[in-house]
Amino acid sequence: MKNKSLRSLAIAAFILTLSTASYAQFSLGLQGGIAKSNVEDSKTVAGGGVNLRVFTSPQFAFGIAGKIYADGSDYRVAGQTLSTTGTLTPVTGTLDYFFATGAIRPYVGGDAGVYFSKYDAKFNGNTILESSKHSNFGAAPRAGLVFAFGNLGIQVEGIYHFVFGNKNHASTTGSASNVDFESTSNFGGVNVGVIFGLGGK
Repeated sequence: MKNKSLRSLAIAAFILTLSTASYAQFSLGLQGGIAKSNVEDSKTVAGGGVNLRVFTSPQFAFGIAGKIYADGSDYRVAGQTLSTTGTLTPVTGTLDYFFATGAIRPYVGGDAGVYFSKYDAKFNGNTILESSKHSNFGAAPRAGLVFAFGNLGIQVEGIYHFVFGNKNHASTTGSASNVDFESTSNFGGVNVGVIFGLGGK
């Protein structure tokens, strides 16, 4: 009896895999956006990125994404120029669930992965400070709307990032046991983009 049950489950899983593979539709998303951290008096920074998705059904997609946010300031000190620059680059896995498949498609989603950061300072064009690259685990819930035009979608979403620190303050996470879930760098933003190869009709 047990073998029959296992065989039935294996057949059902195989059929589900075939049906999912037969539907699977690949898509490419391009985004631009702005973000602002929860730190008082922080500046609004701009960013953008790319998202590769696979629609396994008209309403569900998973994929990978890469974004980059850049920040910088110039200061005049005794007639000299001090410039600071910084980049934050999330590389994440993504999940999206669409509540509808019509012309207007509300959705919720989430990202999780590694957030790479690097900062430096230049005085009159000469580098005086350059940080090592840091990598921290991060996650970001998202919600938005897609306006569908056939196989093309225009996307507007809100996103909020949680970037977790490291317990021993090392520059790399190393392992899950080194993630400090009490120390986060939070920032929210708005993204606008276009999706080529939109799943669902």
